[in-house]
Amino acid sequence: MTLKKTIFLIALSFCTIHAQNQKLGIVLDAESKKPIEFVDVYNKYENTVTNENGKYFLLSSNDSISFYKLGHEEIKTTFDKVQDTTYLSAKPFELAEVILSNEDSLFDKVRKQIAENYPIKEFNEKFFIRSLLRYNGEITRIQDIQGKLNRKTLLYAKDMELKKKDYVFEVQNMRKIGLTEVTENDTNIYFKFRSLREILAETVQVSITRKNYEIEEKYFDNGNKVRLEYTYNGENKNINTSGYYIINLENKAILEFYLSHKPSLDFIEKKDIKYRVTLFEKNIIFNKDSDSGKYVIKNGKLKSTVEVTNKEENFQTFFESEDILKSYEHFSAMKVKKNVNENKDVFKLDFPYNKDFWNAQNQLLLTDEMLAFIESVGKMNEEFDVKSNLK
Repeated sequence: MTLKKTIFLIALSFCTIHAQNQKLGIVLDAESKKPIEFVDVYNKYENTVTNENGKYFLLSSNDSISFYKLGHEEIKTTFDKVQDTTYLSAKPFELAEVILSNEDSLFDKVRKQIAENYPIKEFNEKFFIRSLLRYNGEITRIQDIQGKLNRKTLLYAKDMELKKKDYVFEVQNMRKIGLTEVTENDTNIYFKFRSLREILAETVQVSITRKNYEIEEKYFDNGNKVRLEYTYNGENKNINTSGYYIINLENKAILEFYLSHKPSLDFIEKKDIKYRVTLFEKNIIFNKDSDSGKYVIKNGKLKSTVEVTNKEENFQTFFESEDILKSYEHFSAMKVKKNVNENKDVFKLDFPYNKDFWNAQNQLLLTDEMLAFIESVGKMNEEFDVKSNLK
């Protein structure tokens, strides 16, 4: 069987899985009609999450199915009643907006509650990471990694520092395919992915320097939650940063963090090329573990845009990298045995492909764009150096 046919069958295999109840659907915003990413689709026994297209797939022996996204009205229904398209409505903000100047009292309270709200001791969980690369708007790499993880802590309280051995990874499954490098103006360019450690380390950094930020408060959920929207308004013209926190006012826990940073940087030279980061985005979503009462990272997304040229600056090209983290089965008693170099570019990691696992997984569906890329990979394999573990 050709590589193209093999990958295409793998990508579509979720459609052939049979169970007592199964649903392939899409979740849209009720007002904008746009897809909503990271909607929890679940029941008592199973759960999944929507992808960037708003699509999900859930199979279960249980008849119930629920949809939840922070800041939206929850929907609870059954498999026989749920439609192909589900619309989620945003919860309205309840009070007039109040502009605060360098307000830090709530941030101080959040910091003081870190040890109470988040695990700061060693624990295990399972993880799913998807790394994606676009070259001038077109996908050139897809990589999914699933495994077990030992964390020494989740967030870092006062006097705690990130250390090299804070994460232990045991990769259990991997699938990847993509171009190793691209050529611009006779210059070969390899884009380096983040390492597993870098992905984890970046997702736990959820603080900003409060000085020179304008904060806007928006309350919802009967005044129990607040969305703090922040925008840099200082004198440094190289800083263009904005975002928001969603905070539970009852226990001062961060429920969601979003940051958008557009740096104004000079090019960094490396061999025959020059590059600079033009955009960095981060979105981290926390969830309270029902057994421990501690908040853990449920979903996370990192996005970077890098501009690349050569010393003569006679071409301009852009790479967009994306890392999605989904973690589950927190505080498990499972053993984690290191079997991978956590500091290595993830695209350079090697691990055997397990067809049965990927045929059954529904942690995160491939998007329409990814499926189109997979269909075309056979032709690319004839012209370019394609790296894959799919056989």
